[in-house]
Amino acid sequence: MSAVVVRGELVAALKAGREAHEFGAVAADCPYPAGDPRHAAWLRGLAAAREQAAAPGDAGDA
Repeated sequence: MSAVVVRGELVAALKAGREAHEFGAVAADCPYPAGDPRHAAWLRGLAAAREQAAAPGDAGDA
């Protein structure tokens, strides 16, 4: 695989990380190898979803 990762792949990895949180995934479940830019994007998505879920209010629970 080429070392070049296009923006669309990073966006997809970010979204996949957010979605993985909904299924109970943890950082070790990341499908991309360490050092791959998509690995970092996936982890950012996972962390963002975790933070959003933990934030009081504004979760659309109304």
